[in-house]
Amino acid sequence: MLKKVFRGIRFSPVYKSAPLGLLDQAEFLNATAAFKTKLSPEKVSVKLKEIEKKLKKNPPVRFGPRTIDLDLLLHGNEIRLEDELTIPHLRLHARRFVLQPLLDLGAGEIVHPGFERKLKTYRKEVEKQKCRKTSIRLIP
Repeated sequence: MLKKVFRGIRFSPVYKSAPLGLLDQAEFLNATAAFKTKLSPEKVSVKLKEIEKKLKKNPPVRFGPRTIDLDLLLHGNEIRLEDELTIPHLRLHARRFVLQPLLDLGAGEIVHPGFERKLKTYRKEVEKQKCRKTSIRLIP
């Protein structure tokens, strides 16, 4: 679905990580994607929510198991702190299962718009968080 909406999309390797918040559940699969778009952050967010709806995202509890969870992590140097849209994602630099796949896509030199630090500089801060690469590959 994503590749139909966002041409030229590239996917990171898939990682397994322990759940946060609600701990009594299975590990999560995580990956990131990169693509160029002329769409505004709001329009990208709407497209992501449409895909989640088609895939029946409906966690029974906050941070509980879900079929899909698509977040807009970055959109150029944009900063938005609104009820419906927050970019950059508030915790992308503090969660290994988000940061590592971003780095795998070559995002290490990107400067975090909110903190003015390159993303690769956060790697040491998250390295103790359990997160392991799987053999699963998403088809571009």
